[in-house]
Amino acid sequence: MLLLACSSCIEPYDPVIQETQEVLVIDGMISDRPGYYEVNISISSPYNNPGYQPVDGCVVTVEDGQGNIRTYDNAGQGKYTTWLEPPFLALGKVYAVQVTTQYGTVYRSEYDTLLACPPIDSLYYFQQSSGGTDPDDVWQGIQFYNDVKGNPNGTRNYRWRAMATWEYHSPYTANYVRYRGENIPYIRDTVSTCYLTETIETVYAASTQLLTENSIFQNRLHYVSNQTPRLAERYSLLLEQHSLTDQAFTYWEKIAAQSANAASLYESQPASSQGNIYRLDMPEKVLGCFYATQIQDKRIFVNYEDLDFVVGAYTCEMDTLYDNSSFNFDRYYFLISLNPLGPGPPWYSGLERCFNCKLMGGDTEKPDFW
Repeated sequence: MLLLACSSCIEPYDPVIQETQEVLVIDGMISDRPGYYEVNISISSPYNNPGYQPVDGCVVTVEDGQGNIRTYDNAGQGKYTTWLEPPFLALGKVYAVQVTTQYGTVYRSEYDTLLACPPIDSLYYFQQSSGGTDPDDVWQGIQFYNDVKGNPNGTRNYRWRAMATWEYHSPYTANYVRYRGENIPYIRDTVSTCYLTETIETVYAASTQLLTENSIFQNRLHYVSNQTPRLAERYSLLLEQHSLTDQAFTYWEKIAAQSANAASLYESQPASSQGNIYRLDMPEKVLGCFYATQIQDKRIFVNYEDLDFVVGAYTCEMDTLYDNSSFNFDRYYFLISLNPLGPGPPWYSGLERCFNCKLMGGDTEKPDFW
């Protein structure tokens, strides 16, 4: 009885976070590839009231250490963009960003060197089981890994960014659309196959500074289970490998630790992740990092027929309509005719999302790399 009484007295614990000051956050990077680059500026949000607070109206420039300066355009919502290309971008050069707020306060990053990055040696996966939220659950899925083989005198600090794309199909393909009493033949295959791309939010970083060789074997990336439809057709992972200086690695190592412990109550808060940004005229805590890197990438594909387990596809609840009196005159109905002689009734019907894959977040345009 005592145990029951104690367990009933347990109250939720809301940790007290002493960090209440709003802090400026500046994040950005450049590489040796020509293209548009971003610097994002925001104000950190409290632990108990997270949210993105953009800062607009700043003047943002990047300098290459040789006196060459490029200015970013304010694209709104705290995003600043500019087009950069060689010879401004080059291996071995150093770069720093400078931000002047609308109130005249100047922030600047330390110079960061654009180091050469070795190619991704290999990118692969193993089929592995994983536990679900219930101890009795056993999920099947694939675990991605990559290997690194760097030069003995090259960079020894790495960061990886992963972007996934997968093909999926709508649960059903309609024969007809009914509207205002007319059964209109439905154009097939225009909204039944979609492709969706997402950035993997987990941050990966590792160093070979303490290793004899500049190589990493089976660097663990993300896991995809069969509890989602991502593997039901075809799945692709694009991995970027970034070279990092020591100061940039120190920052991304902290971010990676936070990312890995995202479910922990006592994780370090993002507000404690300072990088190489500082206020020019006086000491002030500033968050974020601006770094330079060479990017190497590699892509891998996973086809459903190559997997040894079943993957769940998108499902949708459908109704059977036995006569046309069930239809409202001014409403669209997506229909599958169950009448072998032509248009129903009876009809098989459901919401538009049962037939239109775009309503599940993807797009029907096949990617160029597909």
